[in-house]
Amino acid sequence: MADSTTFHDDNAPFLVRETPRRRLGERSDIDALRQRVRDLGVDLRHNWNDPPPQYFADGRRPSAQPSAGRAPEPRGVTVADASLREAPAQARGEEALAFAMNVAQSALGVLSARRGLALKSLLGVLLALGTAGLLRDWPLVGDAPVALVPPAAWVEISKPYPLFELLAPSLGQPVYTARRHAPGGGREDVLTFGQFGGAKPFLRLNVYRQGDEDVADAGYFVDMARRAAASGLGVLQAELPQALSTRFGDFESGAVELSGSGNVKRGNCRGFRLALEKPALTMGGLMCGAGDEKLGLADLACVLDRLDLVAAGQDRELADFFGAAGVRKSRACTDTARRK
Repeated sequence: MADSTTFHDDNAPFLVRETPRRRLGERSDIDALRQRVRDLGVDLRHNWNDPPPQYFADGRRPSAQPSAGRAPEPRGVTVADASLREAPAQARGEEALAFAMNVAQSALGVLSARRGLALKSLLGVLLALGTAGLLRDWPLVGDAPVALVPPAAWVEISKPYPLFELLAPSLGQPVYTARRHAPGGGREDVLTFGQFGGAKPFLRLNVYRQGDEDVADAGYFVDMARRAAASGLGVLQAELPQALSTRFGDFESGAVELSGSGNVKRGNCRGFRLALEKPALTMGGLMCGAGDEKLGLADLACVLDRLDLVAAGQDRELADFFGAAGVRKSRACTDTARRK
């Protein structure tokens, strides 16, 4: 339909049809705009109501019909592939932005030359279709699958009730902390005496009552490095472990040199650990002598023999183990007192 212009005089308005010359000029502009859109790669016959395509991790769209003899390619992106699709998605976004800029430049050029109603209508339709296409192909953040963060396996107990105690006049009172393995039900109690490099002996003792969770079997040196790191310390040197006899059984124990904050180093330290199957119990940690005092095997054995069970609850197996260990007297503490 040709455009029309309204004129007014003193009596009444009347319509005058546009001249064929102006109509032919506008038609040429419309054809030029359509050709410009085709050059930009827009398919005006595309069904914009189709569901948006999904992309593979490498940025490809799944083929409509699988080739003969091949299984159809999987649609969509898994959680593991979400990070791989980020680069292709960014490239498609940049291409869409460049296309929008080209359409905008073409629109401004045509509007500055002609202001016909038909041309404005066609331009609005083209921009609407182009915008729908951009929204269709633009990789939105919400389209990517979100990986759920699993809950923490270990949960700190804010005010733990002490299950163990270690009474040693030279050590003082411990800082008592505990945590529980949420899925498995295991519990680890930590008793920390003194400070590394202080005037009193330093001891960090872990008592881990295992539950149904899987427990990794680490070597002795790896275990000592992890225990030192948990205390903010580093292992500079470690000797081969030897048997340390206690009323709970034979620990693995060896001399270690540790370093802490402020370039504090101590060579009078020992690492120790004991792993039992029945009950499923692990005891281990690190101990350093007071100041520069030497810490021998007998000194460490005497301290470990002082560990006792305060409450076991319904854990009869743990209670029976400590009950049997309590019957055995600690020769290490007796020998230490005799030497002094």
